[in-house]
Amino acid sequence: MIVIILAAGKGKRMQPLTETRLKGSLPIRNKSLLIKLAEMIENSGLMDELILVISPWQKRAMEELFSKEPYVNKIKFAIQDPPKGTGDALAQAEQFIGNYDRCLVLNGDIIAHIEDILPELIAHHEKLEAQCTIVVYPGKSERYGLLQVTPDGRVLDIKEKILTEEIKDNIGYINAGIYLFQREIFDAIRETPLSKRGEYELTEAIALLGKRGLLGALITDSWMSIENPADLFTAQRFFPPSNNEISMQFHSGGEIGFKAAEEIFFDEESEIEFSSVYFKGPVLVGKGTLIETGSKIGPDVYIGRDCEIGSEAVLDNILLMDNCKVGNNCELSYLIAAEEIVIGQNTRVKPKRVSTSDEQNPMDFVIVGGKTIITSNVSINEGIKIKAHSEVRKDD
Repeated sequence: MIVIILAAGKGKRMQPLTETRLKGSLPIRNKSLLIKLAEMIENSGLMDELILVISPWQKRAMEELFSKEPYVNKIKFAIQDPPKGTGDALAQAEQFIGNYDRCLVLNGDIIAHIEDILPELIAHHEKLEAQCTIVVYPGKSERYGLLQVTPDGRVLDIKEKILTEEIKDNIGYINAGIYLFQREIFDAIRETPLSKRGEYELTEAIALLGKRGLLGALITDSWMSIENPADLFTAQRFFPPSNNEISMQFHSGGEIGFKAAEEIFFDEESEIEFSSVYFKGPVLVGKGTLIETGSKIGPDVYIGRDCEIGSEAVLDNILLMDNCKVGNNCELSYLIAAEEIVIGQNTRVKPKRVSTSDEQNPMDFVIVGGKTIITSNVSINEGIKIKAHSEVRKDD
């Protein structure tokens, strides 16, 4: 089967994290988002070719991102330039379809249990003899396209993002951004007019398909879209730990603290001490990361590879990407930091919480772009965004 991932976006809502890296390279428990998606599909045994729809400036970074994957020879790149909507993005992949009758299409900023979804998606699509079958998630939000779905899994109505006051009671499913299309979708895209936003909307092309045949819907109860840094933090809990993560391979010694030989995950119920370092799960410690003695780590701490955490540090609700350094005696909470961050000793990051619902607000966090230095003795008490390549001093 041909698999197409739409990944041409600039990741503006993920800034400043995406000022130094691709959105698709942002980590889900230390594995890049796009790699995680592609790996799940490859493990299903259904992927003959993988088409990544990207912008021209992304090509070199994407090639590097996938260069060590065992399925790299299956990958081709379709270039969208300029960006003109999701329908136009999919159209760029048509040149690779060949004789295939259908294709699997995914948005590049979602996560789901793809390996469980795919067999059901294919079976439902074939049972209905559908032109398109869409994975949907129960709920209503103006952040997403919405659908009206029958009990037997047919789509009655599909809408692009609409305002809350326009959402009708009978439209109760979110478009999860996972589609199984017959190749006729490309004809429908060619017939799709520009929207009011000046784009070729994939939902409009799907609506045209619906006039020619049946549209199916497969409901999933486990899915999320990753649109901003708070979503990325929440996503770290989405997948259960792998066997490798809980193998507990580490080096330790009273004089150095704790160093992870491989990815190590302490689950939600765990409270444990190794070499004078205390962990309260869930905590992920990346391969090669050193945590010095007297530190308290967790809960909800996700540390990248080859990081250094100083002695007597206290961390909770943290996402640190690779090669970050945290000084001695730091107290850090609700911090999301890109790669190669340096935080000096005695620094305190504890933003006030501003959420008014169960959903985390991006401004609950201090969000730091890559290659930034926060010097010693700094105190940050409000949710802010710090641009990449910055230097934050005490007097700032």
